[in-house]
Formats: sequence, C-alpha cells, structure tokens
Amino acid sequence: MSKFSIYPVTLDGGCIENKRKEIKEYFHNTMNIFEKIFEVLKDDSVFYKKSEPTRHPMIFYFGHTATFFINKLIAANIIKQRINPEFESVFAVGVDEMDWDDMRKDAYKWPEVQAVREYRSKVRTVVDKLISEMEFTLPINDESPMWIILMGIEHERIHLETSLVLHREMPLAFVKELKDFECTQTSGIA
Repeated sequence: MSKFSIYPVTLDGGCIENKRKEIKEYFHNTMNIFEKIFEVLKDDSVFYKKSEPTRHPMIFYFGHTATFFINKLIAANIIKQRINPEFESVFAVGVDEMDWDDMRKDAYKWPEVQAVREYRSKVRTVVDKLISEMEFTLPINDESPMWIILMGIEHERIHLETSLVLHREMPLAFVKELKDFECTQTSGIA
C-alpha cells in the first residue's frame, strides 16, 4: 500500500490473518494521512479558527473522527470503557451546518491541540488492538464487529476530503507548505 493509498479493504478473502494485516495497514494509513493534512495548519492557534462561519473551528474536525470510532464501538458493545467522555461528547455532533446539528457558536471550550493529539493516539492503540484480537469471519458483513472498524476508517477517509476543503478555504497566512503536499500560491473569490 502506498504512502497515500486510497484503496479500500475488500470484505472477502481466504485468510483471517491476512485480512487483519490488510485492515491494520489501511487503518494506520488512514490515520497517518488524516493527521498529516492537519500539519498544513501554520501553528496550533489555527486549530481554533473557522475557515467559514457555518463550520466549527478546525480542532473539532481533528477530534471528531477519533471520537466516532469510540462512540460506535461503545454503541455496538465491542468496548465498554470510554477514553475521554468529554471529548466523545463535544466532538460527536456539529459536522453539518444545519441548525439541528448543534452549532451553538460559543458553547464549547475547545481542548488543547496536544490533548487531542494524545487522545487520537489512545484511540489508535485501542483500534489497533481490536483489529489484532477481534474475532470475525469472512466475508465481513454488517453483522461483523469488524464492520464497525471499517466504518470508522471510511468515515475518517470522508473527512480527509471535507477537512481538505476547509483547509483550502483558510487564508494563506494560516497554512504552510509541507514537502508531502503542494500548496497553491493563489486564492480568489469563489
């Protein structure tokens, strides 16, 4: 799998251990890419900026995909213990700009970026262990506990695209070039 692979895991196969390895590689690849795209933000202060008024600050999106894993694993009774109940609440809703999706502008005290990085690392450890140890059969279907893991991975991949759009809407002063990504030097009115 390449550094920036976007190929999803197939649900079939002949060997559980090979499928575990494939899922684990895809999971870590996805988390690595997602975290890498947030490195384009010039510094941690930019995590608290909004690229446009109907969206949360970038810190929300950085925490959201990790809490999705934990909230879905809890709902499916795959795990019993939360990592950080406060994060798993504050980052759970508000992705959509619709009124029903909890866009209370000043209702949140956003956590420190480093705390969210540490949370993401803990989620990574929990999910990695589940991939290594969870019992499942092939082909994977919506009754499989591994389905929840794959759903979380694909959810994070969706947010790769949506977060990149939000990053592109940021003023150029808020982003920096990374050797892995080429940034445009121009911006304009849409």
